[in-house]
Amino acid sequence: MPKITSVESQKKNQHRFNIFLDEKFVFGADEDLVVNFRLVPGKQIPQEDLEKLLFEAEVGKLMERMYGLFSIRQRSEKEVRGYLKNLSFKRKLKDQEEISEMVVDLLIERLKQKGLLNDLEFAKAWVESRRRSKQKGLRALSSELYQKGIDREIIEEVLKSDEGGSEEELAKQALEKKLNSWKNLPKKEFQKKAYEYLARKGFDYSVIKKVIEV
Repeated sequence: MPKITSVESQKKNQHRFNIFLDEKFVFGADEDLVVNFRLVPGKQIPQEDLEKLLFEAEVGKLMERMYGLFSIRQRSEKEVRGYLKNLSFKRKLKDQEEISEMVVDLLIERLKQKGLLNDLEFAKAWVESRRRSKQKGLRALSSELYQKGIDREIIEEVLKSDEGGSEEELAKQALEKKLNSWKNLPKKEFQKKAYEYLARKGFDYSVIKKVIEV
């Protein structure tokens, strides 16, 4: 059971306090929260009370930010953690209270409980969107999802079940956008440009070969 080891008033706001549990900063609290929960050094905090405290102090406010963030598009867990880390850093620069790891973990759990944060569903939506708008190949999609922090198992599952069209058809669609500007090029130069373009799109050599040698 974590124990309060320090309660320190904040430099820029004497009516708010930094609460340290087991020597680590965990959350900031206003005077009402400190009084209502009797937050004093030496007090042990049961887990159920800790979650309530964190929600009252920080998670509730951050949830409003998350609703705005997710209204734009779905996010992966890695993206959310990165967003919160960046937000915490900006607070630090302004000499404001940072966001503790415990708060981040609880917020992540709340987002999952509400169905907002789901890496499998995020990966499916990402693949569908990138296939439709960018005609991306499987290799590129795999790399993008990995950079978003998606587990290899989820990436393999999503790409294996993708129904966005065959790689060959998608490669042809992607190449069609370049045909007008390349139509007068000599055959070898056309094939070279086409290969480089489709390779950047993430298509495998075997797929590209079939498309440009038709």
